Amino acid sequence: MSENQEDDKMEARGYQLRLVEYIAKNNGIIYLPTGSGKTYVAILALKRFSKNFGKSIADGGQRALFVCNTVELARQQAVCVRSFTNFKVGFYVGEQGTDNWNRSKWSEEIENNQVLVGTAQVILDLFLQKHMELKSVSIAVLDECHHGTGRHPYHEFMRLFQMVPPSTPLTRVVGLTGVLIKGNEIKNVAIKLRELETTYRGLIITVSDEKEMENVMLHSTKPRERLITYRSLIQTFAVIENIRTEIGQYFKTLEYIDIGQQPVRMSKGLTVVRDSNKKGTIKTMLNDFLFQVDNYGIYAGSIAIVSVLVEFEIKRRQAETLVLRNLYRTAISLCESIRHSLVSKLRDMLDDDQISDDEINSESVIMNFSTPRVQTFLQYIKNTFANKDPKDISCLVFVERRYSCKCLYGVLLNFIATTPELRKVLVPQFMVGRNGIFQDFESQLEKRWQNSAIQQFRDGEANLIVCSSVLEEGIDVQACNHVIILDPIKTFNMYVQTKGRARSRDASFVLFSSELESPKITDQIRQYRQAHEEIKKYLEARVLERAEPQMNEINEHFQDEIQPYVNSNGAVLLASSALTILHRYCQQMPTDAFGTVLPWFKLLEPEERKKHTSAWAKKSMVSLTLPLNSALRDTIYSDPMDCSKWAKISAGFKACIKLHAMGELNERFLPTTVVERVAEIANVHFEHWKKYGDDVTIKRKDRDLTNTKLKTYPTRCPSEFYDAMPRVGETCYAYGISLEPDFERNDYTAHMYDAMHSRRHSYGLLLRKRLPRLAAMPLFSHQGKLHAHVVEQPLEIVIQSEEQLEKLQRFHVMLFRDLLRIWQPFFVLDRRSMENSYLVVPLSPLPGNGLDWQLVEQFQRLPKSRATSLAQRKEMPPPRPEDFEGKIVTQWYANYDEKRMLVTKVHTDLTPLSMMEEKQQDKSYYTFTMSKYSNYIGDVVHKNQFLLEVRELTDRMNFYIQQSVKQSAQSKARAKVMLIPELCFNFGFPGDLWIKLLFLPSILRRLHYMLHAETLRVRFNKYLGLDKLPINGVNYMPKPLEIDWSLRRNVDHQGNAMSADDCEEPRSMLEPLPTKAVEIAMEKLQITDLEVPWQRYMEPLDIARNIMSTYPVELSYYYNFTSGNILQLEKLEQDAKELWTQNQFKMRQGNIYNTAPSSPNRNLPALLPANASNGTRMDRIQPVQLSVLQRSSSDAHITPAEQGEFLAAITNSGSVDVFDMERFELLGDCFLKLSATLYLANKYPDWNEGILTQVKSTMVSNRNLLYCLSDTDIPSRICSTMFTPKYTWLPPSVSLPHNVLAIWKEKLETAGLVGPHNLRNIAITEEEVFGNGKCGIESFRSFVETCHSNQHSHHAGLDFSSEVNFCVGQVKMADKLIADTLEALLGVIVKNYGLLHGFRMLEYFGIFKQDIGKPLPQLLDLELGSKRMRANISQHEVDGFLINHAHLERNLGYTFRDRAYLLQALTHPSNPTNRLTGCYQELEFIGDAILDFLISAYIFEHKTRMTPGQLTDLRSALVNNTTLACICVRHRFHFFILAENAKLSESIQSFVQFQESQNHRVTNQVRILMEERDVQPEPLDSDDESEFAEMAEAAKANKAIMSAEEIQVGEYNISHNVDVPKALGDVLEALIAAVYLDCRNLQTTWQVIYRLFEPELIEFSRNVPINPIRQLNEHKLAKATYGPPVTDRDQVMVSCQFICMDKTIKVYGFGNNQKQAQLSAAKHALQKLAKCEA
Repeated sequence: MSENQEDDKMEARGYQLRLVEYIAKNNGIIYLPTGSGKTYVAILALKRFSKNFGKSIADGGQRALFVCNTVELARQQAVCVRSFTNFKVGFYVGEQGTDNWNRSKWSEEIENNQVLVGTAQVILDLFLQKHMELKSVSIAVLDECHHGTGRHPYHEFMRLFQMVPPSTPLTRVVGLTGVLIKGNEIKNVAIKLRELETTYRGLIITVSDEKEMENVMLHSTKPRERLITYRSLIQTFAVIENIRTEIGQYFKTLEYIDIGQQPVRMSKGLTVVRDSNKKGTIKTMLNDFLFQVDNYGIYAGSIAIVSVLVEFEIKRRQAETLVLRNLYRTAISLCESIRHSLVSKLRDMLDDDQISDDEINSESVIMNFSTPRVQTFLQYIKNTFANKDPKDISCLVFVERRYSCKCLYGVLLNFIATTPELRKVLVPQFMVGRNGIFQDFESQLEKRWQNSAIQQFRDGEANLIVCSSVLEEGIDVQACNHVIILDPIKTFNMYVQTKGRARSRDASFVLFSSELESPKITDQIRQYRQAHEEIKKYLEARVLERAEPQMNEINEHFQDEIQPYVNSNGAVLLASSALTILHRYCQQMPTDAFGTVLPWFKLLEPEERKKHTSAWAKKSMVSLTLPLNSALRDTIYSDPMDCSKWAKISAGFKACIKLHAMGELNERFLPTTVVERVAEIANVHFEHWKKYGDDVTIKRKDRDLTNTKLKTYPTRCPSEFYDAMPRVGETCYAYGISLEPDFERNDYTAHMYDAMHSRRHSYGLLLRKRLPRLAAMPLFSHQGKLHAHVVEQPLEIVIQSEEQLEKLQRFHVMLFRDLLRIWQPFFVLDRRSMENSYLVVPLSPLPGNGLDWQLVEQFQRLPKSRATSLAQRKEMPPPRPEDFEGKIVTQWYANYDEKRMLVTKVHTDLTPLSMMEEKQQDKSYYTFTMSKYSNYIGDVVHKNQFLLEVRELTDRMNFYIQQSVKQSAQSKARAKVMLIPELCFNFGFPGDLWIKLLFLPSILRRLHYMLHAETLRVRFNKYLGLDKLPINGVNYMPKPLEIDWSLRRNVDHQGNAMSADDCEEPRSMLEPLPTKAVEIAMEKLQITDLEVPWQRYMEPLDIARNIMSTYPVELSYYYNFTSGNILQLEKLEQDAKELWTQNQFKMRQGNIYNTAPSSPNRNLPALLPANASNGTRMDRIQPVQLSVLQRSSSDAHITPAEQGEFLAAITNSGSVDVFDMERFELLGDCFLKLSATLYLANKYPDWNEGILTQVKSTMVSNRNLLYCLSDTDIPSRICSTMFTPKYTWLPPSVSLPHNVLAIWKEKLETAGLVGPHNLRNIAITEEEVFGNGKCGIESFRSFVETCHSNQHSHHAGLDFSSEVNFCVGQVKMADKLIADTLEALLGVIVKNYGLLHGFRMLEYFGIFKQDIGKPLPQLLDLELGSKRMRANISQHEVDGFLINHAHLERNLGYTFRDRAYLLQALTHPSNPTNRLTGCYQELEFIGDAILDFLISAYIFEHKTRMTPGQLTDLRSALVNNTTLACICVRHRFHFFILAENAKLSESIQSFVQFQESQNHRVTNQVRILMEERDVQPEPLDSDDESEFAEMAEAAKANKAIMSAEEIQVGEYNISHNVDVPKALGDVLEALIAAVYLDCRNLQTTWQVIYRLFEPELIEFSRNVPINPIRQLNEHKLAKATYGPPVTDRDQVMVSCQFICMDKTIKVYGFGNNQKQAQLSAAKHALQKLAKCEA
């Protein structure tokens, strides 16, 4: 309530009610003097129009608008409406990011609020973009409505009324103003007022008569006016003239200083080129200083110059380039010399030269060295306020300029301090308008300081405020009693509004003028008063009875040269908003930290205009070119217009319409976002997401997060094992399983070796279905490696009777329950013949004789070991040697009777009384046994019986992993164990068969997944049509499963696999951090201090308000120090000149890493594509071949994709086997990225690289792959868990009781409660094990009850699924595992069958859909979007841009046929001149994927001994931006980049110097340089998004993390902190794409890549670079710790604290995921450490 904050309870005054009555019926502009309660009238009007506020828009509800001209005003009015009404108020300004709000966000706001208060542009956009329609608005209040002329958003808002269909009721429009005329338009008052009425479709209304007017005046302002004059003559000082000359000289030299390529700026009429921003700023500031000196005097000047100096000093520190830093240094030294001259002049008055600067501020010095204006002003202040009560003073002083505020404030501070009468009376403050529209750190500080200044004034802590015109309108300060206008008043507005500030009774309004100007000022005020009278007359003449504006008047008023454009959606494009939209479109184009992309306008010369119009002489025309990476590549010409301003708008308007037609602007005329692009193609590429309740356009963080955890999948049974239970009378197949030892026979291994070779007993699988050929599998026992395989030809067997079948089933149960002891108490025999229904049976030792029925019948159960008493043994006959040979026994008398032992030898030559060997030679076996066990055995009966030599059998069950057995364990195992037969329990089971059966669980589990792998192999071959090939068809012989020797696996003490988390990577030695020489190089690179300029909790002193006290900071030191440096550099350059002429493009020869070269002593010559025909022969370098490329060339080269490879591809590393999917996944991942790149570049050639990258990331995201693979049955075939047969494995033909199993289908709620303890408590009897597969009714009921009771016990809330799932055919898997499996399967196909078949598989998985007539395998024949542009370009035109390209081709090792590709690859987006090809971004997008694929394929094929982790590290070390930049610079490609950007050139130059100091190697020092992504996050890719969402959740849960200290980090200049310009890597990638597109041959492209990367390929393979995070962790003294991630607007910040030179230092890293932010922080920390240790 800007006018009346003083009384909170508002009562309507009579005239206000009358105005409201009028408004209730008509539109109107309420004109009341400042302070007479306009806002209250508006609030009353809102209440009158609130009838439909309660309804939703869909039901005919309406809303009110309160539109304001500035953010401050909007904020004030929003508070006001909230305070005085009960409406829900929404507040909207651009700072909230409203530009990017989508329809649903706006709909929500409009539904939830009833009065929408906002700034004019935001509210206008709301309607232009069709988020709201005028029919939904009952009343619109426009505050300060006199602004609504020209192209102002108020005016454009009113234009929308023209477009409303005739029958629609119109919104009530209420304008509020205290001034009817904008600026100085006091001529033709009547015409102006009529125009205003026409704009707002209503009359200006005010009070109706003189009496009313008096009534108003009681409530509004009527201050005493007074004009004070001062002498016109100003004393001139020589010092000022000298300074003026000095500045003039400096401006001349400024013209000659080259500050590099700066964006070109044109004047408003596009006729002249303006100074670049940087030089312009310096001139403006120095001119401003001269203005202060001329107007306010030398004393004021001495203060003003410090203000300028400090600004320059800040700018110097923020400067992006060295040249600019030097430019500001020159300005600083000029200011220092000026300051020195001025202070010397002030000292002239004083006798004592020793006096300090502070003492110069005496009243006499201030008065003597001020102009008459300031003298008179200070005298007036002194006379008026001397010894007054500070509470009675509330004074505003208005000056014209921002800097005058600061300067006058400084003068006043010192004057008040030296004037005793004022010292305790006045407390000054100042207020200036905000300078820029950008929300940078500085403007945030500025805003906070401004607000605190106003607050002090409101609270009475300050009582005099010096302000620029910012306070004219909007800012709410309480009633003032003194308003002083020090600088001449310029406009009628300013007069009315400044005067309006003097609201108190007896307020005074004082104007200052020189005697000379006095008559002019008097006349001006007279004119202003007259204008006031005219307005009064205009209104009085027709008080409340005037004719409203007619429709024809309104139509004429809104008649425009350029008619609004309405699209099919109803959104409106106005000419006035075209340029803004165009700039926004350019801003969202992809660019690096150095790029600025702007539309380029050019005023056409008469000659050019002639081509377009006959009226060329009178009309203006403008051409418009958009940046190189825009989809709109044509030049747009405006229509012929009357002035250049309109011509520019016309061109912009046409461009917007074209961009909208191309889809670059969306239906709301805003730049199309990535989300919208993805939504456009969602039904083509992401249709399958909907099946899973997901939508590709919803950001991860907005989705239901419960979705992201593990999901449950069914486990599928191989079809060969399903319903395969043998039946009576049907042919069944018995497949023998053979085991072959792969170790030598010795004492230690003999028992195992002999058992394997024994042909007496063997076993097989009996089932009703045939098995395909299966690969031999490796297994590892303690004795060594062995091979198991299923014999190819089965025995055919027919079971004669149910009795026989029953016996086989009981034998099968005996094996798993009694012999292997992997039986849970809740298992029953499953006779249903469903999943895994086959039997394990013993085979007859006689060939072709079928089953060993004798053994089956003998062992329906395994006898239980039992103790025999002395008496029983006396009754027994003595043991017989033949009963024990080769059998399994146990010691019943020892407390480890669970141990089973194989009798390896019967010693008939020994008896219990024989003496023992080795250590116990003094005892006999009998005495030894009796000494230990006499309590248990009493005595040995048969003292002359033979002895048994036994070998203990292993308890191990998982034989997948090799265990290195220590020598001590082997020697212990070799020590003979002798037992007395009488004291042994003999199971009587053949030992050789028992030993073979130990491997059974491992074999069966492998077979299960091998059959899945075989199913996939056959399925994929058939789909690809490769099943017809002899190698894949009936003759296919699977190779034995291969062991991936790179995998490091752990085993427990028994040899069973352990999870990989317990594995430790070998630690690499850190190379020492840099020494001094490197330090210097780093200094050049500006790695000096990458910390932000300031952190908010160390907020800088408010310099402007403490200007004199901050001055003594030693500013000149910097200048002297650096100028010395610069001279040094110049000398160096001079010395190097001659060298450069020979050496500029020449690469460094020889071996840069001092490693053994891969081929003997060869200088790498360049190479040409096979068909290059320029007559020169170049020796070819023979790069390493990539078999994946040969296989892509024809089917003749392909190898069969092995069963074992498919098995690896469906095996998760968590299952801890000797193979897993990780290697194949690496290949599949880069193949997928390559395919997606080619596919999108082909399908959407007009999209820019930023959008393509984002869509690609969605396409290859884990989320998309998850849904694609979930459409198949493959997830149910994945081997995801570790094999622990004793705990989580279901043997074949065994299941839970069927009635228990049914719970998982019928009672899901109960199923979720079941725990392993509940299952173990089911009491299953022997009859039930072999019965109908169900447990008894009673035990079932009690089972269900105990499950439900879990909810109320300590088991409540626990998830037991991982322990129970295996029994019910389910498994939990992470989404990422599913996605990884798909990539691994692609890897298998690509490795064996090449790229083209790989492309077909993408179609199979539904990742891509092929276009009609364009099969996917043709992806490699890609056409570029930019290709169409250059259909008719001659090579000659191209060569005009390519200077010395032969040198580049020589260094690249490739000669181009079409150099347009080369030109495009070298063109940076900042280059405006090359319109032939466009910039490199399109090529970089393709080159990045080609490079990544070929490097990954090389690593995959040649680095087989590296762990998957090392492979990933190696790949990222080779293709990261820093390495690419090093290679680019080493091959001198940077000389050829076409860019017009000084910051970029300088950044590249710094990097080149640094690389020269590093001998062009990629060293550890290079790896810790900051890349652009370390300081400026790239867009999130889809997989980062999910991590982001989880972190955001975590942050919510742990609010304590986000302490103020943690997060508050200052902004900093991005490009200033980049050490490795991304452009270097981008150009290298673009060159690779250019080579490929020119030769269309990946082999040739690989040769070029190999040659460029050879030194790194060799060096990094020998010594894989470790990533900076690990480098920091392994630093001995740093003890680095990372803070929790803090997320903000898709960016993550991580702090890193470490110790350096006994101090704790904290640095910050930024990124688009936690890992990237940590990496950035680690680099930061390593740089600091490197500097400390140097």
